[in-house]
Amino acid sequence: CICNDGWSGSQCDHCDGRILLEEDTGWLSDGLGNYATKSKCSWLIDPKNSTLPLRFFFHEFTSECGWDYLYIYDGDSAHSPLLATLNGIIYSPDQSGGYRPEIIATSGKAFLHFYSDVAYTMSGFNMSYSVNRCTYDCFNHGVCNGKYLFFYSQCICDNGWHGTSCQTQTCPNNCMKMETLGKDCSITLPNSKGFWSVSNFNPISISPRASYAAALIGNLLWVYGGMEFGSSRNQDLLVFNISSQIWKPVSNAGSNLYPQSRYGHTMIAHNNSLYIFGGKLTQNENSVDHLWEFNILTSSWTKINYSTDFSQVTNGTSGLELSGHSANLVHFNNDTEIMVVMFGYHPLISYSPFVYEYNFITKTWIRPQTSSAGLIQLYGHTTVQDESTNVIYIHGGAKNVGNSLEISSSTYSYNPQTRCFTQLKNSKQPRFLHSAGLVNGVMYIYGGNTHNDTNESGALCYSPSFMAYSIACNSWSHLNSTPDSINPSRYGHFGIVVKSISQSISDNIFIFSGYDGMMINDVLIYQPGNCIAVQDKNRCLGKLRYKLHRHEGNNHHLSHDNQCNTAQPSEQHFLNVKCIPNLANAKPSNVFFASNLIQGNPCGIIFLTSNTDQTELSCYWNTTHCIARINNSSTCLGDNLVQTPNCSRAVKCADFKNCIQCITDPECMWSKTCIEYNSNETSEPCETSCADLKSCSNCLKDSSCMWCQSQYKCINTNSYVVQYPYGQCLEWTNKNQCPVYKCSDLKTCGECQDNPNCGWCDDGSYTGLGVCMDGGGSGPLLFNNSTAQYEVSSEMCPSGWFFTSCPLCQCNGHSSCDSNNLCINCTANTIGDQCQNCKPGFYGDPRNGNNCTKCSCGTKAVSCNSQTGACNCETKGETGRSCEVCDTSNGYTGNAAGNGTCFYTLLINYQFTFNLKMDADDTHVTKINFKNTPNMEEDVQVTFVSTQMCDLHFAVSSVTTKNLPGGEESILYVENTTDYSFTFSGDRLKIGDPGQNTTVRVYVSGFKTPTLIKISLLQRSNRLLKILLILFSSFLVVLLLAAVTWKLKMMYDVRQLQANRAVEMAEMAARPFAAIQLCSDGCEIGSMIHNPEAVCEENCSNSKVSVVSVFLWLPTGLPSEEKLKNDANLETPPYYVAPPPGQCGLAIGTALI
Repeated sequence: CICNDGWSGSQCDHCDGRILLEEDTGWLSDGLGNYATKSKCSWLIDPKNSTLPLRFFFHEFTSECGWDYLYIYDGDSAHSPLLATLNGIIYSPDQSGGYRPEIIATSGKAFLHFYSDVAYTMSGFNMSYSVNRCTYDCFNHGVCNGKYLFFYSQCICDNGWHGTSCQTQTCPNNCMKMETLGKDCSITLPNSKGFWSVSNFNPISISPRASYAAALIGNLLWVYGGMEFGSSRNQDLLVFNISSQIWKPVSNAGSNLYPQSRYGHTMIAHNNSLYIFGGKLTQNENSVDHLWEFNILTSSWTKINYSTDFSQVTNGTSGLELSGHSANLVHFNNDTEIMVVMFGYHPLISYSPFVYEYNFITKTWIRPQTSSAGLIQLYGHTTVQDESTNVIYIHGGAKNVGNSLEISSSTYSYNPQTRCFTQLKNSKQPRFLHSAGLVNGVMYIYGGNTHNDTNESGALCYSPSFMAYSIACNSWSHLNSTPDSINPSRYGHFGIVVKSISQSISDNIFIFSGYDGMMINDVLIYQPGNCIAVQDKNRCLGKLRYKLHRHEGNNHHLSHDNQCNTAQPSEQHFLNVKCIPNLANAKPSNVFFASNLIQGNPCGIIFLTSNTDQTELSCYWNTTHCIARINNSSTCLGDNLVQTPNCSRAVKCADFKNCIQCITDPECMWSKTCIEYNSNETSEPCETSCADLKSCSNCLKDSSCMWCQSQYKCINTNSYVVQYPYGQCLEWTNKNQCPVYKCSDLKTCGECQDNPNCGWCDDGSYTGLGVCMDGGGSGPLLFNNSTAQYEVSSEMCPSGWFFTSCPLCQCNGHSSCDSNNLCINCTANTIGDQCQNCKPGFYGDPRNGNNCTKCSCGTKAVSCNSQTGACNCETKGETGRSCEVCDTSNGYTGNAAGNGTCFYTLLINYQFTFNLKMDADDTHVTKINFKNTPNMEEDVQVTFVSTQMCDLHFAVSSVTTKNLPGGEESILYVENTTDYSFTFSGDRLKIGDPGQNTTVRVYVSGFKTPTLIKISLLQRSNRLLKILLILFSSFLVVLLLAAVTWKLKMMYDVRQLQANRAVEMAEMAARPFAAIQLCSDGCEIGSMIHNPEAVCEENCSNSKVSVVSVFLWLPTGLPSEEKLKNDANLETPPYYVAPPPGQCGLAIGTALI
């Protein structure tokens, strides 16, 4: 696809670049499906035939909350007044009804810029615009008229409707009741239920804002500072008359001394003065530690010079440079008054865990040691103060967990007297930049940013939720009541309680302005119900009551009864409360009540009312009427406090998240982690924090930092959303690249128009030369210091101004164009379709008329990096700008300076594989060198295989070759081969000789990437064979010796036996002997021989024993039956049977007797 202007992608389905829309009506969108990452799209809407206001209507808007923004400016440039910075889920097509933002650009022109980061994407936006249309089409309760009478269209409302968009019914339900309130007069006074009202004010006279500070003095609500969109007026200080509901800007009393505009600060009222502390300056986004005093009687400003009892953080930075903190005025019994400042964000400390106290008399800040259940560090939290006890209640806020942001739903109380924190019940609804107000012991929480992640979890950027926290019950409830406003959702607003002068009217909570992608121009007023409105005792107390009885010791138990019994507070000291205050349908159970009841309540009996018919207030019956539980006449006033029995310092050094937090506490020191201070150890210096890194390149070296290009600031990644909650950062990066952002540094028209602040001034040469400068649709802009505004300066670009398109001929001054606007012949050593690159052998940035410089690489390379001039080294392993360094980290050694080179050291008898790819490291490589210094005195065989044709050069270096050219002896050259083997002669080259130090070298050249090279060096040594032969021979010799030895031993043994036998025979021959004759003529054998006799008897020497010899007739057995039948001689016994053949039948035996 060849995309039209303003579109990109494979299917031209994503917005891109900058386009001009000149029709009176039209639409614009980021494209189909989810928008692309890193999108930068701009639209200039400048109708040709109209200067009347533009109206924008959104059909859909969903983007990543806090990161992806659509900026809308009322004018033709990004320097025009800002109308909106839309982000988050504002309106989705699947919503039924809901809020659809409509925006009016009164100048008749509008500049829109959409930016998305590299992470999460959503469905984006779809919007339409039209000229001179009334907002919301008058809600179909009027006609849009006055096109020729007024500067912009106005609604002419039908009868019975009024408002700028005819959104309000004039008299619903024919309201004519006296002493009533509400749009339909349905709210009687006093009323037992809370209700909202909305007060609109003129957006032309007063600028709406967010993250401002407010304080109440009498009947006047004072508002200072805040983030404003599109306001050039100095209206930092405003006053709102609650009675007349009239806003008025407050000017200085003829003095030029006044604080700079800021947001995220605090303000308290003390002795007819307003004290403004901290915040971030809107001009440069710097956090400050300033303390200013405004005297409401003299209308004068004073910058207070204070002192501190603690040291600076580092580099002279004050620990008081806070934003998003809270401040409360605390009055002690000894008439001492201090300002207590809690938490906030510090550019170096990050999320501050500290509490500070300011003494108005001594003008001194101290940082007290506080105790808590753990480290508390919050930004954008709220605090309310119970004036009867001085206890401060804290809820919500943003905090960091590791390297990410997390939104808190925790609730704490802080006792300034004991400086002790106590953790209370969690609301389960995380939020920050919300509002809070305390009325009759109930803390009301409204709105805020509840988005806690980067997916469609349902958590909104701008929440309309309304919650209440009961101090006595330590319980949370969600209230269904919402303001009757076009869009009640918001954050960055502030809630302040206005005391009522009548018992029939409860104290009111005023909420001014806020942010929902735009700055909201209304005042929300919530009035809680009043117990006086309850006239019935049973309804006041309720039908079901739970009693907490006090017994001896600390044993308590819950019981209930169904009777409506009364009790006198003065007698029984009871505090009548309801566990879920201000909720009409509350039905708490005894289990719920017991689990949420604050332990240690000194009140003897607590009644818990629960009934659908009873009031939603926390009331008790005082004999004749129902009164609020927090009342000046209540016996239990001030007794329902949360106390921590042993309030010791619980924050440990190990809890601190970073080094600067750690060393800020004098009891801690840093040693890779935060540890308790030890005088015997030395604290390690802290690493440079993100805020101290002043350049993009240094910033991005730290993985925990990111660079905001539009603000030129380095910030921590876990603080981006809290540092720029209103889209102040137009573009950021955290990759290892720093794009040019300043207009004057941008070299081409395309790059220039990627920046929403810039436009292109062509020089009129029709070659593409020009200058990028700040500008808009009307021309270049010049900042006027006196008016602090940008003004059109046509003199800066007399030849040709391009804001939504570029000159047709874009040759960067190195060529002219033909009739088709194509560059003819690029000169000055440039190439490219726009002559935007240097040709091979040259480097530089030739864009916009710059020159190309010849590469200085000598024989090391034929080309260099076209931008930096660094040589594209042809030999693998050589690096450096001029290829003068060997890449030792990857195993290449040598001396690459001059004509030297680098080698990769191979190991003997191993095969090495080198896969050279077409990547940034190997694209230009055509050579690679190998070497080895063998230790054995044997031949070296080289085996080489390559997938590309290569040239090989075999050489050796040694002591004898050091005087030769190159210090080596060339052995062989081989050209155009892919497979080759070669053997270095060990004997001839004296390989392995320690005195020669012979090194074999293999030079591979002439190839192109990608290629695969395999190489191995082999030394086939005979030593092993020799060793084996020697071992085998030795074995045979040993075996032969063993055989000979065995044979000699056998011969010796035989000789010994023969000698012994001869001696025995001689001895036997020397013994006396005689011969006898034995004759046996008869063959008859008796059945038994009686009295056998020896044939010979030999007496021994002692004549005690003798050896006798006898003849034995061996048994012959019986004849067989067949023989008995056949031999007549055998018919009768005794039988004679001859011995078997080969046996004599006789035996001689000897015996010792």
